[in-house]
Amino acid sequence: MLWSGARLGAGIVEATPDCIEVLDGEGHLRFANPAAAETLYGAGMVPGEAGRWSDLWPAEARMAILASLSVARSGIASRFFLKRPTAQGDSRDWDVVLTRMTDERGALRGFLAVSRDATALRRIGADQDLRRRELNHRLKNVFALVNGLIGSSARSLPAVQPFAKALRDRFTALDRAHALPEDGPGRTLGALLGALLAPYGDPDGGARIVVDSVGDGPVGYTAATSLTLVVHELATNAVRHGALAGEAGHVRVTCRRDGAAMQLAWIERGGPAVAGAPAAPGFGSALVQRSVTGQLGGTIAQEWEPEGLSVRIAIPLDCLAR
Repeated sequence: MLWSGARLGAGIVEATPDCIEVLDGEGHLRFANPAAAETLYGAGMVPGEAGRWSDLWPAEARMAILASLSVARSGIASRFFLKRPTAQGDSRDWDVVLTRMTDERGALRGFLAVSRDATALRRIGADQDLRRRELNHRLKNVFALVNGLIGSSARSLPAVQPFAKALRDRFTALDRAHALPEDGPGRTLGALLGALLAPYGDPDGGARIVVDSVGDGPVGYTAATSLTLVVHELATNAVRHGALAGEAGHVRVTCRRDGAAMQLAWIERGGPAVAGAPAAPGFGSALVQRSVTGQLGGTIAQEWEPEGLSVRIAIPLDCLAR
């Protein structure tokens, strides 16, 4: 054998650029690999004399460090991102994983801390976030410009004004969807539906449209655009011909996870009696069908019941997150 297990492990610990530290059961620093000693502490550092590991971090980070040690003590690996200065004086972002170390009987012997320099990744993430915000700002300006051009072009042509209004409304709906955050908790299915359907609510505060996000989930950029067009068409039709055309009508929208798919139901009730499916589906219906099946990879079923329209849409979760 070229390398024994112990020698191989020692070689990896010495050669890695990650900062590897070993703490005793009380949280005192007992070992630092060359990367940690050079980057974090500098020459002359003696691990056994360095004291408590939490005290070697900035004061504002110590509560988070102690909490992470408590989690690791319970047997669960703890991961956190914190700033910590180097021996050279510059502050860096660190991606740290803490795990407990036990003996052959399972008794706690200490903790293993592996810190990876994440400064460059954080900087890249910040740059990307700035570019996304700039792009969204430009898109908002484009939507405003296009809506203005449509309105001015149709002003002297009464025959095309209904079409122009419908087109402006679609761009306005897309603008509302793009105003939601791209990541994090902001762009979820419930948040997207709430933003898109808010203009169709009762101005007196009544609940004409109720959204039940029982199985809420994240919505990606591409899916948000397609869903926006679908929801806008359904809401517009409800106002013109469906439940929202009458004072007593209402719409209930439910979202429910079913295995690997999100089930979305649009139920209209209380509006004018429905005679049945339209003889010739219009452009809006075709747009909804194409958006669901072609762009979202889902299925759609529409039931034209006497008491109101029911639409049931199933979208794979992986397509919803794109």
